[in-house]
Amino acid sequence: MDVPGFRHSVSHPSAYSTSQVSAWLRRLRLPVHYHQYIDDPLGIPKTYQSLETLFQCQITVFPYENLAVHYSPTHLVDIKPDVLYRKTMEDPIRGRGGYCMELSIFFHHMLRGLGFRVTMTGVRNRTRTDGVPSGEYQGWTHINNIIHLPDGTKYSADVAFGGDGPTAPLPMNDEATIHDNLGSQQVRLVHGHIDKQQRSEPRLWIYQYRNGLDKDWASFYSFAELEFFQEDFAVQNWWACAHTLHRWTVLVVRFLREGEPLEFAEGREGRAVAEDGGDVGIAGKVMLVNDVVKVNLGGKTQVACRLGSERERVTALKTYFNISLLENEVKAIRGWDMELA
Repeated sequence: MDVPGFRHSVSHPSAYSTSQVSAWLRRLRLPVHYHQYIDDPLGIPKTYQSLETLFQCQITVFPYENLAVHYSPTHLVDIKPDVLYRKTMEDPIRGRGGYCMELSIFFHHMLRGLGFRVTMTGVRNRTRTDGVPSGEYQGWTHINNIIHLPDGTKYSADVAFGGDGPTAPLPMNDEATIHDNLGSQQVRLVHGHIDKQQRSEPRLWIYQYRNGLDKDWASFYSFAELEFFQEDFAVQNWWACAHTLHRWTVLVVRFLREGEPLEFAEGREGRAVAEDGGDVGIAGKVMLVNDVVKVNLGGKTQVACRLGSERERVTALKTYFNISLLENEVKAIRGWDMELA
């Protein structure tokens, strides 16, 4: 598949085999009209519609979580593709996902296995105050995938920015096309500059959001189209898991698919949205931040429960995120400063 700007006529091979890609497609709970491609991964249409479906299935099946930083003997994250496959795929009952480096590298190789032309790049996050981006852009602490489609369009597919991430791939064009995210939130990519840049080139892609039509746009992060490789992220990953918010925050985010049964605090139960049998849709998200579980069903974020012990947090991981930790993982947080008393 020839795509302008690429040196080779075919995509670089995926780190995953055809059978592994097929297993991932089965795990995604794809809409029925995509089932024909499960055993023929390369046959999937290279269109925005396919990419959007894969993206939304990915973020509703594999949770964003940095638990390896806190609940592993080494307190380090291993981002080698084979390790990521074992963690996320070989024991589905455990329900594991990963943080940005893990999920994006995993998704990258799955897209390659489907025949998409995709590259990875590093991302500069802004510092935040009370969760709101307001400070300087820092060094490379995030990761993103850029997909080039045969029709000449290209998209940012960030499946691993947690609760602040987009719920669909975003067009990379000079129109700054707006995507309606959850509730009244809108997100977009602007092609421009950040204040600390001295030169006019290259222009950067800046991920922005606003929480209503009457609100100002705020910028979360920026990235160029420089191609990054696994070796680059090996360096970046060490810093990200040991010297950023991941070191002092236990984070889990699970996006909720339309029609998914939900169980809330205080015995409340329901469904995000009635099942219609059509394409995938994102109805909300559930989030764990240290000792608090929050739920957002497209409106205001509400506290579902507060956790007072490790036992309660491990139970909440299972209840709200379908994550089951192994006994040695549960023990690994003992004596760690993020342990709940």
